[in-house]
Amino acid sequence: MREAVCIICGMNAVCLTGNRPHKIPFREGSREHEQLMERMRAVVVDLIKEGYTHFITGMALGSDIWFAECVLDLADIYPQIKLEAAVPYAGQRDRLAVADRFRYDAVISKCFKVTVLENEYTKYCMGKRNRYMVDNSDVVLVIMYSDIGGTAVTRAYAEKKNKRIIDLV
Repeated sequence: MREAVCIICGMNAVCLTGNRPHKIPFREGSREHEQLMERMRAVVVDLIKEGYTHFITGMALGSDIWFAECVLDLADIYPQIKLEAAVPYAGQRDRLAVADRFRYDAVISKCFKVTVLENEYTKYCMGKRNRYMVDNSDVVLVIMYSDIGGTAVTRAYAEKKNKRIIDLV
């Protein structure tokens, strides 16, 4: 197996940028959602087989949490992989609905590293989190159903940084 470590920076990391639920044209649990999850899992397994072991999630609802849960599920099969949570601000969890907090807490509790980018919410904290993920990854997975917003900006930033980009949709 080839080790997928950047010789210059030493990274072997993958992050995901993706839309939140209101920009995704299907509901969680739908056939379309299941197909996306199958594709995500297959791509993540391929990346693990290439030697990638560090995965970074932004912890937002929708794509980020789905990615985190996929990685954590695969960690049972591939114990060498680790998940990092890139939390945009310290109070992110508190702004979630109670039901979503359980899911968030379940993911956070299994992360090997939690990086909090800001102490409190600012209009720049999401962008800072997204740049952190791209800057600390070799590969950027993308779930984008809208050409405007944070996912589109993050994808463009990854292109500018010459990252390997894999579109999942």
